Amino acid sequence: MKQNKQYLYEYLNGKRIRNLGFMKIEESMNKSVVHLYANEIDDVVGIVFRRRNGEKYMAGWEENLLVKEEPIMDKIDGDAKIEWQDEVQMEIEEYITPRNTTYQKIRRQDLSRLPRKEWRIANNSFLLHGYYNYNHLLYIEEDGETWIGVPGIFHENEQEAARSFGFSAFRRLVNNEIELEENEKNTYEDFGYWCRQIPRT
Repeated sequence: MKQNKQYLYEYLNGKRIRNLGFMKIEESMNKSVVHLYANEIDDVVGIVFRRRNGEKYMAGWEENLLVKEEPIMDKIDGDAKIEWQDEVQMEIEEYITPRNTTYQKIRRQDLSRLPRKEWRIANNSFLLHGYYNYNHLLYIEEDGETWIGVPGIFHENEQEAARSFGFSAFRRLVNNEIELEENEKNTYEDFGYWCRQIPRT
């Protein structure tokens, strides 16, 4: 089975604003399976695919799905095949100001740079689990705020555990924002960092 991963980005006027998640495509001889992992996308009304020969296919569950022209529809084994006369037009209504963010891969002992009252996080069970699985942690500075990221996989069960230990936000990194060794990442699952904000002193 062939696998491919493509990241989802939000654009404004042709400029990349932020990463919203990714799609994982699994292709076999007679079928393709698409997995969508996305943050802050809770009002999806459909999805569009385009083949190399230019044909477009859509699955939609609301009318007037962002198309400029009436589509030509054919039914194929109960599924709708739609070919467009023009391009799909998507508009971004809200501009998200890019944040000033830096990432640094650290070891557990580097947590000593945190305020003394936060040193106890070094013995957090969830942090230790992620640290010993992936051999590093993530130190994040963003707009004057500090976060600690624990490497892991996004999953509902993992999310519940992360929240119970104070790591409520999940963040995926793209574009090689940090350099990871093979034993420090998972390329087959939805890999990222469970993050916890460190209070200011």
